[in-house]
Amino acid sequence: MSKEYFKISSGLKNLIGSELITDNFVAVFELVKNSFDAKASEVKIIFENIYSENAKIIIQDNGKGMDYNDLINKWLFVAYSAKRDGTEDSNKQINYYAGAKGVGRFSCDRLGRYLNLVTIKDKPNAQIENLYVDWKKFEEDQKKEFIKIPVEHNVLSKAPYNLKKGTILEISGINPEEWNRDNFIRLKDKLSKLVRPDLNKSKKQKPFKILLEVEAEKQNDLKEIEANREKGEGFVYRNTVNGEIENFIFDELDIRTTKIISEVSSDGKFITTKLVDRDNFIYEITEKNRFPFLNDISIQLYFLNRSAKNIFTRKMGIEAVNYGNVFVYKNGFRILPFGEPRDDSFGIDARALQGFSRYIGTRNLIGQIEIFGENSELRETTSRDGGLVKTKAYRELLEYLFEALRRLEKYVVEVTEWGVNDDNIENLNTEQVKEKLVKLISNIADDKSLLELNYNSDIINLLKNQEENSAKKLIKNFKRLAAESNNPALLKDAKRLEKTLTSALEAKKSAEKELETTAKQKKVVEAELEQQISETLFAKADRATEKDDLLSIQHHIYRHSAQHITKYIDDLVDAINKDKSKDDLLKLVSKISFENKKVITLSRFVTKAQFDTTVTKINADLISFVNEYVVNVYQEYRHLMMNNQTMTIKAEKPTGITFNTSFRPIEMIIILDNLLNNSLKAKAKNVSVNWKSINSSEIELHIKDDGIGIPDKNLDKVFDARFTTTNGSGLGLYHTKEVIEKLGGKININNKLKQGVEFIIKFKK
Repeated sequence: MSKEYFKISSGLKNLIGSELITDNFVAVFELVKNSFDAKASEVKIIFENIYSENAKIIIQDNGKGMDYNDLINKWLFVAYSAKRDGTEDSNKQINYYAGAKGVGRFSCDRLGRYLNLVTIKDKPNAQIENLYVDWKKFEEDQKKEFIKIPVEHNVLSKAPYNLKKGTILEISGINPEEWNRDNFIRLKDKLSKLVRPDLNKSKKQKPFKILLEVEAEKQNDLKEIEANREKGEGFVYRNTVNGEIENFIFDELDIRTTKIISEVSSDGKFITTKLVDRDNFIYEITEKNRFPFLNDISIQLYFLNRSAKNIFTRKMGIEAVNYGNVFVYKNGFRILPFGEPRDDSFGIDARALQGFSRYIGTRNLIGQIEIFGENSELRETTSRDGGLVKTKAYRELLEYLFEALRRLEKYVVEVTEWGVNDDNIENLNTEQVKEKLVKLISNIADDKSLLELNYNSDIINLLKNQEENSAKKLIKNFKRLAAESNNPALLKDAKRLEKTLTSALEAKKSAEKELETTAKQKKVVEAELEQQISETLFAKADRATEKDDLLSIQHHIYRHSAQHITKYIDDLVDAINKDKSKDDLLKLVSKISFENKKVITLSRFVTKAQFDTTVTKINADLISFVNEYVVNVYQEYRHLMMNNQTMTIKAEKPTGITFNTSFRPIEMIIILDNLLNNSLKAKAKNVSVNWKSINSSEIELHIKDDGIGIPDKNLDKVFDARFTTTNGSGLGLYHTKEVIEKLGGKININNKLKQGVEFIIKFKK
């Protein structure tokens, strides 16, 4: 029996060169990755005389370079990778590379006919090694064997481009028609995404700088800089060619939105997941890794609401949807086509179509998956733009990604109600959101595979009686987790929560017993009470409105104010983008603040008002309205008790005087709230509300407190927008004066008291 051997045709060059790498950009990527693997800290991509017949592409790095042995036994050894067999470096700490297939060097064939390689090994007395390759020779006769087509080798006496160490790839025989300004802009954009955003901050990889230089485009760059300067740095960067490639870093965009970060430990034993909403830490969990083929992997996903999208566009000079979505990086370098605009390799958009407003699609999502270390089962396809090989590990990665996405959706969709609220997520301080947040943490803690749970400590303070079932479940799970993880802090919280709930339940039972005792007395006074309330604008306690009615009223309130706020926010964003003056911006901020104040105020008095709160105006006695509101509503408002503050309000109604007129309740209440809140901030203990009749069509309201007062020097400024001596917005008294004058009234200040201040408001019919 004889042994025979394969013969390799010179046609192999096309298979692993120009036919395998069909994109100029991908070809450049491969050569940049080789520079990174050669331990370079900087690589220059230079296009010289690019619009002429003498065009050249020069890729120069300051890496470790090669000697003759490296050239013969590594660079010229087709499909061999010293990176893959572990002989590339003596430093065993470096065990991962951007490329390891042994064919990346053939990217030069895609870019041009001739390659002039110059390299200097980073060692004493190194020679200047040179290889010259004419790729066309491999195409002349396919019957010639690949290994018998020679390349020229020389030892140079002088290095070009002032090379001290590293490698230069000088590519010529370029087709000039393949390069123009638009393609250079595209190359820069793609290079910006080639390296993982935080690579230069990573502890696992070294700093790596990429420079793009196209001399023929420098004059055009100067024009674009001038044209885009006022639009912002992002627009300048995206419309110029030359300069350092900047890596997009999510955190530096200051996107105040919801993000989830999930990591598989390097040993593959645990998964840690953290959720943050607009700089508010929500929770962090550690669980057993259910994916046996995954280790040393990180996922970061950012939900893009409307505000985040606007910030992105302003800072990046491009809409997020046209930038990309979920990128994949392995050891710092991107794997295509993941993350390309409108690419749906992961099936995120296909899934979103099945449940609009329940599932997040790529229009509202941006992020990255980072694969560290060797992770040989998560390997790039040879074609370089075909993503990852579809192995078991890839299928687990896909499942892991959707697990993280579902957790993000669970919060964004169900807790903050994105989708229900037209792309705007709810404020974290609303009671409804707080209740849903407790339920979310409770359900997470119910997962038996959970090993550890950290959470926003304020959640313990959010519980109310109506959350009793969620609270009991949360206590049970906290105790279980505390025992399993030996976490005394968690156990302490569980006991604190249990004590809070027990006290609440006892108070509830006591109240129910008292209610039962007084039920019989109710019938006796019911007729008298009903008559009294019917004559009163505000009840002392919440009125017995059906839940559906209250929801209808609140929906009416919120819908109208939300429409105004949305419009003002859009106007504000537009004004910012157009660089409007500070005064113009402050006017819009003031309008948003005023609408927000209306929502807060209405939500407080809606359950106590004995009139239809959905009407714009009412006809009533203004004196009775004001007096009953400050005593029956404002003084009972919880923030007085929550902040341990006591402020007594006395409202005196002059005998025989009424002032029947038509007015908007919300406007009157905003006036009163702002003035009384001002007294609170001034540390007043007592406030008096008095009336003085001027004539049949005019009346004065006097609100006097015993607080710290207002200095003479501030009298002319207290009604100015943004003026404040506290941590407030500086809009309260500004809004007060604005509303009073709109009603045809006037407001004056008397600060000549021994203590405190007096506001005098004149109303006209």
